[in-house]
Amino acid sequence: MNRYAQSLVELARKYRGAEAQVVRAYFSKPKRKEDHFRWLKAQAFKEYSAVKPLLAALVKLYSHVDKRVDRHQFEELSEKLADETKHARLIMDLLEEISGKEITPKDLLWLPEDKKLAKIRARYSKTYAGLLHGSENFTSREIRRRDEDLERAVITLSEGGGGALYHVCSRFKAGGIKGRIASVFRVIYFDEVRHKDAGARPLANLLRTRKDYERGLR
Repeated sequence: MNRYAQSLVELARKYRGAEAQVVRAYFSKPKRKEDHFRWLKAQAFKEYSAVKPLLAALVKLYSHVDKRVDRHQFEELSEKLADETKHARLIMDLLEEISGKEITPKDLLWLPEDKKLAKIRARYSKTYAGLLHGSENFTSREIRRRDEDLERAVITLSEGGGGALYHVCSRFKAGGIKGRIASVFRVIYFDEVRHKDAGARPLANLLRTRKDYERGLR
């Protein structure tokens, strides 16, 4: 990995560290089970909201595989669809378990902060804002464009705070609600590590000049 890519990875790592501190602070004080409903609904929404746009993207790209769409890119999107579906299902199952109530997609919560983040990401990649948030309509041509590969790689690298929430929660000891949270988030964390690796690997090839670096940094 070259120095430009390493610098961006280190920057993302600092944001990850800050998010980890927030999560630890939240769990440092005793919580009622009801205190977890809001953030779990918001987290489940983040996972579930990606399912529909990923499906739409795969349908639009299917006829272009090995023509104008690389089969490896198609496979990567397919794997992401499987992961996001599994993660939404795991968190919704957890919500049902601790709340004792049936949970449907209508019960999930799109936070105002996440809406703002969707708009910010859309400035740099309308496609990836749509894939991550379900907030954009895009065409197959938009998905296939190659002039924003750097933006997409940086978004993938920084997505989800680098997995800090999952990592902290995965380390809770067994027993009680925190133990149940840990068992679910441990599974998600290992999937997310693969996503981060996928975001970091292309950076060395995409960051060849100081101008590339400043673009990625912005």
